[in-house]
Amino acid sequence: MSAQIAALLGARIVGGEFRPGDTLPVEAELCRAYGVSRTVVREAVKNLSAKRLIEVSPKVGTRVLPFAEWSLLDRDVLTWRLSAQFDAKIVADIFEMRLCLEPRASHLAARDGTAEDFAAVEYHYRELAQAFETNLAIEATAQAELAFHLAVIQASHNGLFVTVGSTLKSALRVSSQMLQRHAIRPAESLAAHDAVRAAILARDPERASRAMERLLRAARDRLLPLAVPIA
Repeated sequence: MSAQIAALLGARIVGGEFRPGDTLPVEAELCRAYGVSRTVVREAVKNLSAKRLIEVSPKVGTRVLPFAEWSLLDRDVLTWRLSAQFDAKIVADIFEMRLCLEPRASHLAARDGTAEDFAAVEYHYRELAQAFETNLAIEATAQAELAFHLAVIQASHNGLFVTVGSTLKSALRVSSQMLQRHAIRPAESLAAHDAVRAAILARDPERASRAMERLLRAARDRLLPLAVPIA
């Protein structure tokens, strides 16, 4: 129940109903509004505080923090933002971040990957192909796509890339979910992933990098027209 209340309040915050600097309704008011106990509200507030959306102060109350303080890579925060408004700024930011990391990771994977790494890339590509071919649910297909991209990052053998990839997992997952929710030409997406797979397994770093960049740019260009324009 506390997670549900946190989601409701979080969506109101990221959706702009409560703006940075605003104070949330007092505990008793939230209890009445949602029909829950004080314990549930306190746990929900604690959850949102951990995500740096709010700050609790004995003198000021529960105040919404500035946007720069938010844990933007938190899966819930990303999901709430996208649910509140499918914002072109979020889409652009996610893909700008991915374009900085994944083409280079693909280059390194082709250059430095082991037979075990290549087997993992191949395995997750086959899982993704099966998901597309059998029309699995959005969540399952998105999970298969996420696993493929993480396998490529893992195969880079760059410790910092792997750490960053793990940190960015929530952003990659949300990105994959957005793509599957708005899938228009699944066969083209699968072909783009196959090009990355083939280049890595052929140990062709430059081709792998270019293939991943093309994949990400095509995905970004597919989503941006569907999003709310950047103000």
